[in-house]
Amino acid sequence: MIRNYYTDSYKSGVVPIISATQLIDGTVKSPVIVTDNNTPTNLATSVTIVLTVLNRNILRGMYITAPANGGTPAWTINDNILVEAVTYQAATTTITLNKPKALVAGTALSFFIINQSSWKEYNLFIGSSPAPFLGSGGGVAISGIGAGDAASQADVNLLVNLTTGVVTPDMLVYNTTQNNLFIGVVGTVNDPGDFTLNANIPVAIATNDVLTFVYPSEPSISVLTLDNQTITITSPAAGFVLPLSVAQITGTSNGLANIIAFE
Repeated sequence: MIRNYYTDSYKSGVVPIISATQLIDGTVKSPVIVTDNNTPTNLATSVTIVLTVLNRNILRGMYITAPANGGTPAWTINDNILVEAVTYQAATTTITLNKPKALVAGTALSFFIINQSSWKEYNLFIGSSPAPFLGSGGGVAISGIGAGDAASQADVNLLVNLTTGVVTPDMLVYNTTQNNLFIGVVGTVNDPGDFTLNANIPVAIATNDVLTFVYPSEPSISVLTLDNQTITITSPAAGFVLPLSVAQITGTSNGLANIIAFE
């Protein structure tokens, strides 16, 4: 869903909850789930599945997901596989899908209903997003002043400790003083001013050299839309409002922060 920014205005803004189970407003997204593994082999891709038991808990309109099995790919929520119709027999259950799918016997199908009618709609304002370092890839997390470290060893030390938690494993380290020379990848954070790299330092770091710590990839945000679609957006600009009607933020990465949810 796309909001018309020229005619609509926002009533309020909140700091959103980022969670795999909670919506932005803090309510728990609790689908009704029915699991059934009494499934036959359906090698010929078809819209019909006949369960080998009677299961009256399966209802028309339910979403269906399934793990990958025997060479058939997983059915995910983004595939939008739905129960188009269901018929209950004495000892079987016939399900008509909204699209043809192949199935391996014994695959555990999950049928569920999500009460989307109660979801609140938000548009997300991106407060901060790190600018790409050297024009592409991950953005700058923080810089520090090197204490001086010899080459051919993996320990990097700073004269002054950085803020705890800012530098994390897998971040890239560059020596800005030495023409942005790539130093290595953070393997272990020993403390906010002492880091062990995944490999030895290629060139000695002089005292007072400026070291730049860079996120390993572009910043991103993953959201669930009001239509129950999962979307991941990479490198959204700071100060930008995402043109999506969002119900849930499932995750952020690589420095994306200070998000405001407008209602």
